Amino acid sequence: MSYEIGLFGLAVFFYLYDSTVLLYSNEAVLACDGRRHWSAATGTAGFLLAGRTLCVLNPFTPHRPSFRLRWDFNSLGQAPQSEWMDRAHELKVLAPTTLSAGFALYVLLPLGMFTALGAYAVIPALVLLYGSIIVSLFLVRRRKILITPGGMRFLSLAFECMACPPFGVNMVRRTMLGLGIAEPLPLAAARLLDAAGWIELRALCVARIEDALQSVAAESDEEKSLKAQRQRLLELDGGT
Repeated sequence: MSYEIGLFGLAVFFYLYDSTVLLYSNEAVLACDGRRHWSAATGTAGFLLAGRTLCVLNPFTPHRPSFRLRWDFNSLGQAPQSEWMDRAHELKVLAPTTLSAGFALYVLLPLGMFTALGAYAVIPALVLLYGSIIVSLFLVRRRKILITPGGMRFLSLAFECMACPPFGVNMVRRTMLGLGIAEPLPLAAARLLDAAGWIELRALCVARIEDALQSVAAESDEEKSLKAQRQRLLELDGGT
């Protein structure tokens, strides 16, 4: 029994590890919670690790695309709306296989490991788990969600997900969090978040600028730039 508990504990650990993001002060994660609803995750206030905030994404929603965005404190220049949000729509096709893989790994497999069902649950769990991951990888490849020269990024993803099934359950996040998003976080958040979400995130962004102001010389060009950005944030309308 101790072997089974250790094995299952490792599966949970790797899944939570893969759902954890370390965010710098100018970063946040925007997650698509539905067709038009977005939310922002900024991490645990007051908890710093190597100068970054620990952010654990909802472990029960691995099928929801999450994007890591950042911005420059000294610049909020207008950027054209990028096509990165199209990825959220493309990844909806992975929701069924992602959820079925999670069900196989964290519900069906433990039933076989810790109850009298034994192989009657373990074998279907493994078939469903790896079958779901393979189908997800096929859809990622077919829809060209990951497009890199030589396809090395896809091959790396496929190896990671097959060698470590918890990464396969978390494939949607694992795929999207590594993307480089050019659009500044405040501009994207003002456009996508609802009124309450935008007000909360804007307050955090302003607070981060206030912190940055504490470390610059008075009357310096950097101080003037930061104050200008703070004012722009306060005047930036948002909320859908």
